[in-house]
Amino acid sequence: MRTSLRVLGLLGIVLASLAGCAELRQNLRGQELSYRGAWFCAGTSCNAGDLVISQKGTRDGTTDIATIELGSKAALAFTAASAFETLTANVRDCKGKSAAVPASSIVPPGKHQVGDSSAKESWIIWLDRSELRSLELGGGKCARWMIDAKAGWTDGASYSMTVGVEVEK
Repeated sequence: MRTSLRVLGLLGIVLASLAGCAELRQNLRGQELSYRGAWFCAGTSCNAGDLVISQKGTRDGTTDIATIELGSKAALAFTAASAFETLTANVRDCKGKSAAVPASSIVPPGKHQVGDSSAKESWIIWLDRSELRSLELGGGKCARWMIDAKAGWTDGASYSMTVGVEVEK
């Protein structure tokens, strides 16, 4: 009995080590998603070059939450040390309702004019109020949307992260 428990314990340690090694290998390959910030324009319409970066925000645990004004849309910038092939995103509101960001609102580097040189080398996820109108965006705790972004590489690796935007009125 003791031998079986030791074998099971050793097997658990080996499996945990292998999972840790796989995560480390992915990190060493630069297959992590990095959030570069949120750009916004307070007006109802705005050119990408007119957006300004959010200078305020908070953290909820390990999640960055940028404070923005949201006229018609805002841009979130993501990059990685190793260029990824795909990026998808879902947005959640305070009531737990979610909506997928349309593929047409996710723009690779070189195809947008958002922000500084760091942002221009990043993928952009556009948060467009008209595309996400089914989600609540009000005051207090409901002035926040959480964005779940997931990057994918050609070798099948993927990395997900959550960031947030809080609308300042």
